[in-house]
Amino acid sequence: MPNTELKLRKRLTAQFVLLFVALYFLGGSVAIFMFANKLDASLDEELHDVANGALPAVEISAGKPSLVNWSRRVALRHDQLLSTIQVFDKEKNLLEEFGPAGVKRLVFGNVQEKMTLSGTDAKSAPLLLRSFYTDLYEGNKSIGYLQVQVSVKQRDEALKQIVLTMLALTPFLALSVAMCGSWFAGNAVKPVEAAMSLMRQFVMDAAHEINTPVSVIEASLQTISAELEESSADKKVTEQQSLQIAEISRLLKIIERSTNRMKNLGQSLIVLSRLESPQYTYLEEELSISQVIDSICDATRQLALSRGISFNVECEVEYLALKVRGNLDALQGMLLNLLSNAVNYSRPAGHVTLKIAYDEGRSVVKLIVADDGPGIAVESQARVFERFYRVDSSRSRNLGGCGLGLSIVKATVERHGGNISLTSVPGAGATFTVELAVAKS
Repeated sequence: MPNTELKLRKRLTAQFVLLFVALYFLGGSVAIFMFANKLDASLDEELHDVANGALPAVEISAGKPSLVNWSRRVALRHDQLLSTIQVFDKEKNLLEEFGPAGVKRLVFGNVQEKMTLSGTDAKSAPLLLRSFYTDLYEGNKSIGYLQVQVSVKQRDEALKQIVLTMLALTPFLALSVAMCGSWFAGNAVKPVEAAMSLMRQFVMDAAHEINTPVSVIEASLQTISAELEESSADKKVTEQQSLQIAEISRLLKIIERSTNRMKNLGQSLIVLSRLESPQYTYLEEELSISQVIDSICDATRQLALSRGISFNVECEVEYLALKVRGNLDALQGMLLNLLSNAVNYSRPAGHVTLKIAYDEGRSVVKLIVADDGPGIAVESQARVFERFYRVDSSRSRNLGGCGLGLSIVKATVERHGGNISLTSVPGAGATFTVELAVAKS
């Protein structure tokens, strides 16, 4: 079984890495957003400068604005226009366009539009621009608009490069953070593991201490019971004394039941502490499924018969030969606990089924215990494996349970590197599925 400290360390490291990656991308997204806004502001300043430079050159021809003469002067100087400059009339119709091809309508801010390229291989290409326009006046009369547009391709390429760089750095940063996180988690887990080890030792010592007075009580009960039997057999006992002996016998049975519950509690605590302790080891060997289930199924049939419950085993013959690696007593105890729970909590004349299945793809054998009892409430399903948790407290006490059975089952399964899950519909029974890895030959 993986060391508890190692499992906790891995979980903390994984959470640390996930938190870092989330913060990394969140911070990167904010930085990219702010950088994009800064680039847009810089482009807007450039557009304003170009527009302010062209405004004085606007001439009025036939009541309409024109930059024809200005464009000729630019051509004579062999200046290259990097921005698109357009002149519109007051009805927003395009009159003139100079420089690279632009969007032939008045727009403001970022704009994306498909443009059909001319030539033999005519096709549509996206046109990505940032646009700005201003009104043109003759005196106080509006005569049209001057629009300036510039390509944002370089801006988009810069942003794309930043995103690609962030993605490329992510694995290396995550690995570095994982190494640092593992070191920090190891230091953080040490006192936790020390406290858990101390708690396990305390529970085990307390359970052993419980067994000592329990053994004394059991011996005393046997002595008192024997003396009462002798007294009740004496012919000189009066009727009043017989009544007293009967009452004492009744009280002794109550004490005996409570003593047995305390004894079972102590033994369960010892078993659970050992299963959860990384230092505890027990004999493991390759076991066939038939070795694990045969005697347990026989015991379950007797228990089911005494309670009027039908018990069936569903298994393909070849699955019985499958082998798992583990401890026979521990695995049989785990399976007996699940089956006895299914029988005890089934309805009168109910049905309990043990199904053995094989998942060849994952190379795991499944032990599936199902009943048609009252089921488990949704709010209780996540807690059934907790210590001392009872779905039905009154019924569990009547059956002699102490709320540790399923905790021991889960600890046993995890000790064997397996997994246990529960599915239940209230009113329609419960199904526990244990998955164990098949031993490699």
